[in-house]
Amino acid sequence: MMITAPVLQALRTGFKKSFQNGVAKADPTYEELVTPVGSSTKVETYGWLGSFPTFRRWVGAKRVKSLEERAYVLMNEDFEATLGIHKNKIRDDNLGLYGPIVQGWGEQGGALKDRLAYDALSQGHLKACFDGQNYFDVNHPVGDALASNMSGDNSVQPWFLADLSKPLKPLLMQTRQEPEFAMVTDPEDSYVFQTGEFLMGGEARAACGYTFWQLAHRCTGALNEANYTAACQAMAALKDDEGEPLEVRPTHIVVGTSNKVAARNLFKKANLAGGESNIWFDDVQIKESRRLA
Repeated sequence: MMITAPVLQALRTGFKKSFQNGVAKADPTYEELVTPVGSSTKVETYGWLGSFPTFRRWVGAKRVKSLEERAYVLMNEDFEATLGIHKNKIRDDNLGLYGPIVQGWGEQGGALKDRLAYDALSQGHLKACFDGQNYFDVNHPVGDALASNMSGDNSVQPWFLADLSKPLKPLLMQTRQEPEFAMVTDPEDSYVFQTGEFLMGGEARAACGYTFWQLAHRCTGALNEANYTAACQAMAALKDDEGEPLEVRPTHIVVGTSNKVAARNLFKKANLAGGESNIWFDDVQIKESRRLA
């Protein structure tokens, strides 16, 4: 095969189609967990209220709160996959593996936000949110007291409860650049001249952070009736800075591979082993992620 401009453009078009097919094939599950926001710079700064937003009784002058009371900074991360195709591969028409590789890139790009969301959830006990504490922490300041959104004895991999009924979701998905494919098609390119390779690859820019910690709970105790009940009660007991109940209730449970059987046993069996009704049947929706242990 002769290396001509039309040949290179045709290759680029074909590989781009493969990449887009991969993106379309991805089946992400993160959407319910996040509030999506666009991004126009490398770093975005968000202002959060010092406490969960609630209506209070109006007595006397209104109390004005500023969104700039707490600043939360989220920096976009860069992601890429790059490969060189030697010109002799093109001349010899030996390109059979490249299409599936590029489609695989696209599929990974389409699943990138899943990766970011579930990684943010699993690392929430190590990363700070707007109040300066780790997102999952036992010392979140609430008025003059402290509150917790984590429990357990570290006997199992963590599972997570989330209230996804609110307009604001527990995670913040910031997108700077959706997955894109590009390929060098200039035979006079300096890299092509030096190496004989035409570079191609995919790029994306995004980040995932946190909103209100009150919307999620992390537990490392066995996924059973007692621990689930305790976690629900802990979420239900949360109040704002003025002592007003937040009325948070988990709607979803997020589990990894090690806890999915326990979750299905607790929430997907209509009847228990003895035949009696399971009071926790469909109490929450189960969200399973292969990204979590």
